[in-house]
Amino acid sequence: MSALQMAYLGGKSKSAEHILDVLNNPAFDSYDYIEPFCGYCHILRRVENKKSYTISDNNNLLIVLLKHAQETTGKHPNITETEYKVLHKNPSKNLLRAAYAAFCYSYNGKFFGGYVNKYGSREYPKERKRYYDQLHKNASFHKAIIKHVDYSSYKNVKGKLIYCDPPYEGTTEYHSAFNSSNFWETIRTLSKDNYIFVSEYKAPSDFTCVSQKMKRNSIAGKGATRKRVEKLFVHSSRMKDEVIVSILKATPYACKKSRATRKVKS
Repeated sequence: MSALQMAYLGGKSKSAEHILDVLNNPAFDSYDYIEPFCGYCHILRRVENKKSYTISDNNNLLIVLLKHAQETTGKHPNITETEYKVLHKNPSKNLLRAAYAAFCYSYNGKFFGGYVNKYGSREYPKERKRYYDQLHKNASFHKAIIKHVDYSSYKNVKGKLIYCDPPYEGTTEYHSAFNSSNFWETIRTLSKDNYIFVSEYKAPSDFTCVSQKMKRNSIAGKGATRKRVEKLFVHSSRMKDEVIVSILKATPYACKKSRATRKVKS
């Protein structure tokens, strides 16, 4: 596994070209970039030419881990299976070590998904620690403001470029329950004053797919994979916006419906 291909539930280590092609469009150069569901920063680390970078997640242990990776390199605790079980029951005992237990020593990247160390020829914690060290050197990650907040904390921002990769509806749950209806309502409000894009397999009828890509994914392990079309959505009210129209003309990943719209407009 490449040092920059790190497993994380729902992660974007691969097959994210349809997202990056939009976010890195020159029309968004010098924008303030916000990512409310940062995960392992697979998108952030490849977002370029922005005025500022702000990332967040409502999982405190993930934020503890990311701040540690931003501040230091090569300093990683080793977690035994016995300690893993203790930290799972009582994370407050040591937040940094609990963060490593929850993610670095977690099966298949799922939050406290079961202890894993060496599995066959793979040593997952070592691979993940190499990723943290590589992430430390990444320019966008190094500049980022990292926050432990919920996505709803951004409800009053204006004039920003926002990318959301929320827990996908109907898929394996993350560390806490997620209300998709409330999320989409928030996105509707934010779309009035910001450019906001959402990764999902499906969206409410008042959202339009602007780009897509077939990807293989697995969160069940054991080598099982499945193909699904991951899409990038924007609120339909923005489809006549000049910037969105120009992006649709430029991206090779435009959704079929978006292509049809693009042809009519041109």
